[in-house]
Amino acid sequence: MINKPSDIASRDETGQVFMLDKKERILLRELLAKAINSAGAKKIISERLGPEYIEIGLNLLKQMGGK
Repeated sequence: MINKPSDIASRDETGQVFMLDKKERILLRELLAKAINSAGAKKIISERLGPEYIEIGLNLLKQMGGK
């Protein structure tokens, strides 16, 4: 349940819903942008999680209003 407009609900790997406030979303958006634009970070993500996670990161960043 969203308590205020600046909150967003997400689920972790167990399916549990958790909330991100405005500052947490800003931080996550910045971290995603840096990782997606870094060849080294993309390589690590691909190796550890699989190449499909690069696309997941790009989609998440777009949904969060990032570039």
